[in-house]
Amino acid sequence: MMGEREFEDLLRSVSRSFYLTMRYLPAAMRPAISVAYLLARVSDNVADVSSAPPEPRRAVLRLMRAVLSGQADAADLEELFMRLQAPALAGSPSEQVLLRLYGDWLWRLEQLPPEQGTLVRRVLVTIIGAQLEDLEPAVDLSTEEQTLRYCDGVAGCVGVFWTELGFAALGGGFAPPEQRALMAEAGRRYGRGLQLVNILRDEEEDAARGRRYFAAAERERWCSRAERYLRDGVDYARRLRAFRLRFATLLPALLGLGTLRLLRARRGTERVKLPRRAVYAAMLAAAWRSL
Repeated sequence: MMGEREFEDLLRSVSRSFYLTMRYLPAAMRPAISVAYLLARVSDNVADVSSAPPEPRRAVLRLMRAVLSGQADAADLEELFMRLQAPALAGSPSEQVLLRLYGDWLWRLEQLPPEQGTLVRRVLVTIIGAQLEDLEPAVDLSTEEQTLRYCDGVAGCVGVFWTELGFAALGGGFAPPEQRALMAEAGRRYGRGLQLVNILRDEEEDAARGRRYFAAAERERWCSRAERYLRDGVDYARRLRAFRLRFATLLPALLGLGTLRLLRARRGTERVKLPRRAVYAAMLAAAWRSL
Protein backbone atom coordinates (compact mmCIF):
# COMPACT_ATOMS: atom_id res chain seq x y z
CA MET A 1 0.00 0.00 0.00
CA MET A 2 1.34 3.41 -0.98
CA GLY A 3 2.18 5.78 1.88
CA GLU A 4 0.78 9.31 2.06
CA ARG A 5 4.06 10.95 1.02
CA GLU A 6 4.36 8.65 -2.01
CA PHE A 7 0.69 9.27 -2.78
CA GLU A 8 1.19 13.04 -2.86
CA ASP A 9 4.38 12.66 -4.91
CA LEU A 10 2.43 10.67 -7.50
CA LEU A 11 -0.34 13.27 -7.61
CA ARG A 12 2.27 15.95 -8.21
CA SER A 13 3.96 13.95 -10.96
CA VAL A 14 0.82 13.24 -13.00
CA SER A 15 -0.68 16.73 -12.90
CA ARG A 16 1.02 19.97 -11.96
CA SER A 17 -2.13 22.11 -12.19
CA PHE A 18 -4.39 19.66 -10.34
CA TYR A 19 -1.89 19.26 -7.53
CA LEU A 20 -1.74 23.03 -7.11
CA THR A 21 -5.50 22.98 -6.61
CA MET A 22 -5.75 19.86 -4.45
CA ARG A 23 -3.10 20.78 -1.90
CA TYR A 24 -5.03 23.91 -0.87
CA LEU A 25 -8.41 22.25 -0.47
CA PRO A 26 -9.94 21.88 3.00
CA ALA A 27 -8.83 18.58 4.51
CA ALA A 28 -12.40 17.23 4.59
CA MET A 29 -12.64 17.38 0.76
CA ARG A 30 -9.11 16.37 -0.17
CA PRO A 31 -9.31 12.52 0.02
CA ALA A 32 -12.41 12.25 -2.19
CA ILE A 33 -11.11 14.78 -4.73
CA SER A 34 -7.73 13.04 -4.91
CA VAL A 35 -9.05 9.52 -5.38
CA ALA A 36 -11.65 10.70 -7.89
CA TYR A 37 -8.91 12.42 -9.89
CA LEU A 38 -6.63 9.36 -9.90
CA LEU A 39 -9.41 6.97 -10.93
CA ALA A 40 -10.50 9.36 -13.68
CA ARG A 41 -6.89 9.77 -14.78
CA VAL A 42 -6.54 5.98 -15.16
CA SER A 43 -9.65 5.71 -17.33
CA ASP A 44 -8.49 8.75 -19.33
CA ASN A 45 -5.11 7.12 -19.95
CA VAL A 46 -6.84 3.96 -21.16
CA ALA A 47 -9.15 5.94 -23.44
CA ASP A 48 -6.31 8.02 -24.91
CA VAL A 49 -3.46 5.54 -25.37
CA SER A 50 -2.89 5.27 -29.11
CA SER A 51 -0.79 2.10 -29.15
CA ALA A 52 -3.70 -0.19 -28.20
CA PRO A 53 -6.62 -0.99 -30.54
CA PRO A 54 -9.96 0.59 -29.59
CA GLU A 55 -11.83 -2.60 -28.66
CA PRO A 56 -9.46 -3.73 -25.85
CA ARG A 57 -9.62 -0.18 -24.46
CA ARG A 58 -13.42 -0.28 -24.56
CA ALA A 59 -13.34 -3.61 -22.71
CA VAL A 60 -11.20 -2.11 -19.94
CA LEU A 61 -13.46 0.95 -19.64
CA ARG A 62 -16.57 -1.25 -19.48
CA LEU A 63 -14.98 -3.29 -16.70
CA MET A 64 -14.10 -0.09 -14.82
CA ARG A 65 -17.65 1.17 -15.16
CA ALA A 66 -19.03 -2.17 -13.91
CA VAL A 67 -16.68 -2.14 -10.89
CA LEU A 68 -17.53 1.46 -9.96
CA SER A 69 -21.27 0.98 -10.39
CA GLY A 70 -21.28 -2.15 -8.21
CA GLN A 71 -22.19 -4.49 -11.09
CA ALA A 72 -18.93 -6.46 -11.22
CA ASP A 73 -17.98 -9.70 -9.49
CA ALA A 74 -14.60 -11.00 -8.35
CA ALA A 75 -13.86 -12.47 -11.79
CA ASP A 76 -14.51 -9.10 -13.45
CA LEU A 77 -12.17 -7.39 -11.00
CA GLU A 78 -9.44 -9.95 -11.63
CA GLU A 79 -9.85 -9.52 -15.40
CA LEU A 80 -9.62 -5.74 -15.04
CA PHE A 81 -6.38 -5.93 -13.06
CA MET A 82 -4.94 -8.33 -15.64
CA ARG A 83 -5.90 -6.10 -18.58
CA LEU A 84 -4.39 -3.04 -16.91
CA GLN A 85 -0.98 -4.76 -17.01
CA ALA A 86 -1.05 -5.05 -20.83
CA PRO A 87 2.14 -3.52 -22.31
CA ALA A 88 0.07 -1.64 -24.92
CA LEU A 89 -1.52 0.45 -22.16
CA ALA A 90 1.82 1.51 -20.68
CA GLY A 91 2.66 5.19 -20.90
CA SER A 92 5.09 7.29 -18.88
CA PRO A 93 6.55 5.81 -15.66
CA SER A 94 4.01 7.77 -13.59
CA GLU A 95 1.13 6.54 -15.74
CA GLN A 96 2.37 2.96 -15.42
CA VAL A 97 2.23 3.34 -11.63
CA LEU A 98 -1.33 4.69 -11.91
CA LEU A 99 -2.47 1.60 -13.78
CA ARG A 100 -0.52 -0.87 -11.65
CA LEU A 101 -1.96 0.52 -8.41
CA TYR A 102 -5.58 0.72 -9.56
CA GLY A 103 -6.52 -1.62 -6.72
CA ASP A 104 -5.04 0.87 -4.23
CA TRP A 105 -7.22 3.65 -5.65
CA LEU A 106 -10.29 1.42 -5.28
CA TRP A 107 -9.27 0.68 -1.68
CA ARG A 108 -8.99 4.42 -0.97
CA LEU A 109 -12.43 4.89 -2.51
CA GLU A 110 -13.86 2.32 -0.08
CA GLN A 111 -12.38 4.25 2.89
CA LEU A 112 -14.34 7.42 2.09
CA PRO A 113 -17.48 8.31 4.04
CA PRO A 114 -20.42 6.55 2.30
CA GLU A 115 -22.01 9.70 0.87
CA GLN A 116 -18.70 10.91 -0.53
CA GLY A 117 -17.93 7.49 -2.00
CA THR A 118 -21.31 7.44 -3.74
CA LEU A 119 -20.63 10.85 -5.28
CA VAL A 120 -17.21 9.73 -6.54
CA ARG A 121 -18.63 6.57 -8.08
CA ARG A 122 -21.44 8.49 -9.78
CA VAL A 123 -19.20 11.07 -11.43
CA LEU A 124 -16.70 8.43 -12.57
CA VAL A 125 -19.43 6.31 -14.19
CA THR A 126 -20.59 9.42 -16.07
CA ILE A 127 -17.06 10.26 -17.22
CA ILE A 128 -16.38 6.71 -18.40
CA GLY A 129 -19.61 6.76 -20.39
CA ALA A 130 -18.38 9.86 -22.24
CA GLN A 131 -14.95 8.26 -22.76
CA LEU A 132 -16.60 5.20 -24.33
CA GLU A 133 -18.45 7.44 -26.76
CA ASP A 134 -15.16 9.15 -27.56
CA LEU A 135 -13.69 5.81 -28.64
CA GLU A 136 -16.00 5.54 -31.63
CA PRO A 137 -14.08 5.34 -34.95
CA ALA A 138 -14.82 9.01 -35.64
CA VAL A 139 -16.31 11.82 -33.59
CA ASP A 140 -18.08 14.62 -35.43
CA LEU A 141 -20.16 16.83 -33.16
CA SER A 142 -22.01 19.07 -35.55
CA THR A 143 -24.44 20.85 -33.24
CA GLU A 144 -24.11 23.04 -30.18
CA GLU A 145 -26.23 20.59 -28.19
CA GLN A 146 -23.86 17.71 -28.99
CA THR A 147 -20.79 19.72 -28.01
CA LEU A 148 -22.31 20.81 -24.71
CA ARG A 149 -23.52 17.29 -23.93
CA TYR A 150 -20.00 15.99 -24.49
CA CYS A 151 -18.51 18.72 -22.29
CA ASP A 152 -21.02 17.94 -19.55
CA GLY A 153 -20.20 14.22 -19.70
CA VAL A 154 -16.48 14.83 -19.35
CA ALA A 155 -16.23 17.93 -17.14
CA GLY A 156 -19.57 19.62 -16.46
CA CYS A 157 -20.46 16.64 -14.27
CA VAL A 158 -17.27 17.31 -12.30
CA GLY A 159 -18.49 20.81 -11.42
CA VAL A 160 -21.71 19.31 -10.07
CA PHE A 161 -19.69 16.67 -8.19
CA TRP A 162 -17.44 19.34 -6.68
CA THR A 163 -20.51 21.19 -5.41
CA GLU A 164 -22.25 18.14 -3.98
CA LEU A 165 -19.04 16.94 -2.35
CA GLY A 166 -18.45 20.38 -0.83
CA PHE A 167 -21.85 20.36 0.83
CA ALA A 168 -21.43 16.72 1.91
CA ALA A 169 -18.01 17.37 3.48
CA LEU A 170 -18.45 20.93 4.82
CA GLY A 171 -22.20 21.58 4.97
CA GLY A 172 -22.93 25.28 5.33
CA GLY A 173 -19.20 25.92 5.59
CA PHE A 174 -18.95 25.27 1.84
CA ALA A 175 -21.51 27.80 0.57
CA PRO A 176 -24.95 29.12 1.55
CA PRO A 177 -27.22 26.04 1.61
CA GLU A 178 -30.07 27.94 -0.06
CA GLN A 179 -27.81 28.42 -3.10
CA ARG A 180 -27.15 24.70 -3.58
CA ALA A 181 -29.07 24.33 -6.87
CA LEU A 182 -27.60 27.57 -8.22
CA MET A 183 -24.10 26.45 -7.29
CA ALA A 184 -24.55 23.04 -8.94
CA GLU A 185 -25.57 24.66 -12.24
CA ALA A 186 -22.73 27.21 -12.01
CA GLY A 187 -20.34 24.32 -11.34
CA ARG A 188 -21.61 22.55 -14.45
CA ARG A 189 -20.98 25.65 -16.56
CA TYR A 190 -17.53 26.06 -15.02
CA GLY A 191 -16.65 22.48 -15.97
CA ARG A 192 -17.89 23.11 -19.50
CA GLY A 193 -15.56 26.09 -19.77
CA LEU A 194 -12.52 24.11 -18.66
CA GLN A 195 -13.30 21.33 -21.14
CA LEU A 196 -13.83 23.78 -23.98
CA VAL A 197 -10.34 25.17 -23.35
CA ASN A 198 -8.98 21.62 -23.61
CA ILE A 199 -10.84 21.08 -26.89
CA LEU A 200 -9.62 24.36 -28.33
CA ARG A 201 -6.04 23.62 -27.26
CA ASP A 202 -6.09 20.13 -28.84
CA GLU A 203 -8.16 20.98 -31.92
CA GLU A 204 -5.54 20.17 -34.58
CA GLU A 205 -4.35 17.01 -32.84
CA ASP A 206 -7.94 15.79 -32.45
CA ALA A 207 -8.73 16.55 -36.09
CA ALA A 208 -5.78 14.41 -37.17
CA ARG A 209 -7.34 11.53 -35.21
CA GLY A 210 -10.76 11.97 -36.82
CA ARG A 211 -12.28 13.86 -33.89
CA ARG A 212 -14.10 17.14 -34.37
CA TYR A 213 -15.91 18.63 -31.41
CA PHE A 214 -17.18 21.72 -33.24
CA ALA A 215 -17.00 23.17 -36.73
CA ALA A 216 -13.71 24.96 -37.40
CA ALA A 217 -15.59 28.06 -38.59
CA GLU A 218 -17.13 28.37 -35.10
CA ARG A 219 -13.81 28.50 -33.24
CA GLU A 220 -14.06 32.10 -32.04
CA ARG A 221 -17.66 31.59 -30.95
CA TRP A 222 -16.55 28.69 -28.78
CA CYS A 223 -13.65 30.77 -27.44
CA SER A 224 -16.20 33.36 -26.33
CA ARG A 225 -18.41 30.66 -24.84
CA ALA A 226 -15.47 29.16 -22.95
CA GLU A 227 -14.56 32.57 -21.56
CA ARG A 228 -18.12 33.17 -20.37
CA TYR A 229 -18.24 29.79 -18.64
CA LEU A 230 -14.87 30.36 -16.98
CA ARG A 231 -16.09 33.70 -15.67
CA ASP A 232 -19.07 31.80 -14.26
CA GLY A 233 -16.41 29.75 -12.47
CA VAL A 234 -14.90 32.92 -11.04
CA ASP A 235 -18.33 33.93 -9.73
CA TYR A 236 -18.82 30.40 -8.37
CA ALA A 237 -15.57 30.67 -6.39
CA ARG A 238 -16.60 34.01 -4.88
CA ARG A 239 -19.67 32.39 -3.30
CA LEU A 240 -17.60 29.89 -1.32
CA ARG A 241 -17.14 30.53 2.38
CA ALA A 242 -13.49 29.69 3.10
CA PHE A 243 -10.33 31.32 1.77
CA ARG A 244 -8.58 28.04 0.93
CA LEU A 245 -11.66 26.76 -0.85
CA ARG A 246 -12.06 29.97 -2.85
CA PHE A 247 -8.40 29.86 -3.80
CA ALA A 248 -8.44 26.21 -4.88
CA THR A 249 -11.62 26.73 -6.91
CA LEU A 250 -10.61 30.04 -8.49
CA LEU A 251 -7.14 28.96 -9.61
CA PRO A 252 -8.23 26.60 -12.46
CA ALA A 253 -10.49 29.35 -13.85
CA LEU A 254 -7.63 31.84 -13.95
CA LEU A 255 -5.30 29.26 -15.51
CA GLY A 256 -8.00 28.48 -18.07
CA LEU A 257 -8.48 32.15 -18.92
CA GLY A 258 -4.71 32.53 -19.33
CA THR A 259 -4.59 29.53 -21.67
CA LEU A 260 -7.51 30.93 -23.64
CA ARG A 261 -5.67 34.22 -24.16
CA LEU A 262 -2.67 32.32 -25.55
CA LEU A 263 -4.94 30.30 -27.85
CA ARG A 264 -6.49 33.44 -29.27
CA ALA A 265 -3.08 35.06 -29.82
CA ARG A 266 -1.17 32.10 -31.25
CA ARG A 267 -0.01 31.94 -34.84
CA GLY A 268 0.07 28.55 -36.49
CA THR A 269 -0.74 25.27 -34.73
CA GLU A 270 1.93 25.06 -32.03
CA ARG A 271 0.70 23.55 -28.77
CA VAL A 272 -0.10 26.17 -26.16
CA LYS A 273 1.15 25.85 -22.58
CA LEU A 274 1.20 28.48 -19.87
CA PRO A 275 4.78 29.35 -18.84
CA ARG A 276 5.70 28.84 -15.20
CA ARG A 277 5.71 32.59 -14.50
CA ALA A 278 2.09 32.79 -15.72
CA VAL A 279 1.13 29.97 -13.35
CA TYR A 280 2.72 31.82 -10.42
CA ALA A 281 0.95 35.03 -11.48
CA ALA A 282 -2.37 33.16 -11.54
CA MET A 283 -1.68 31.81 -8.04
CA LEU A 284 -1.01 35.32 -6.73
CA ALA A 285 -4.15 36.65 -8.41
CA ALA A 286 -6.22 33.78 -7.02
CA ALA A 287 -4.90 34.44 -3.50
CA TRP A 288 -5.62 38.16 -3.74
CA ARG A 289 -9.13 37.67 -5.12
CA SER A 290 -9.90 35.04 -2.47
CA LEU A 291 -9.36 37.38 0.48
